[in-house]
Amino acid sequence: MDGTRSAYLAAYGAAVLFVVSLARFFFIPLLGLPSNSPIVAELNGGLLPVAAHLILFPVVAALPAPPWARAAGYGWLVIDITTDIMALQGVADTLYLPMRYGGHVSAALWIAAASWRANGALRIVGLLLALDLGGYSLIPNGPIGILILSGPLLPVWFALVGRILARGSEHLDGSAETGETQTTM
Repeated sequence: MDGTRSAYLAAYGAAVLFVVSLARFFFIPLLGLPSNSPIVAELNGGLLPVAAHLILFPVVAALPAPPWARAAGYGWLVIDITTDIMALQGVADTLYLPMRYGGHVSAALWIAAASWRANGALRIVGLLLALDLGGYSLIPNGPIGILILSGPLLPVWFALVGRILARGSEHLDGSAETGETQTTM
């Protein structure tokens, strides 16, 4: 039960961190800080994105999904954390972004598989998110506008996941490890 509690809290935390991460693109310029400021570099390239991905490991473990999809979820987290650190270290985006987009294909697999097992809003939002996130990765030099849809969908999906995990904390007694539970809304 403690694992499920930490998972739904982590899902809610990730939703908040992804909202803050998205909002930074709009609010940091309003602060008037120069783009090469160490504060801006830390927020944009390191602290927020790494934290948002680090806290998701318990969510991947607890959310019902087939083992291969869960492995894809873990792979996404490792790749995104790696590319966030690469960005923080000043690696050119032409080197780390293709790797990141490859990781997004793994994210899309996990999100789609976990969402397919759900009903209602979690399924709809998850499948749209997976399609956008994974689909964009397969378009060479695709217009960034396609990926913008993932920005709001990702925190909404994690908030829904948190709600599902919180509601089902007494019903997820090990079934998340086998991936046998059907999640309902």
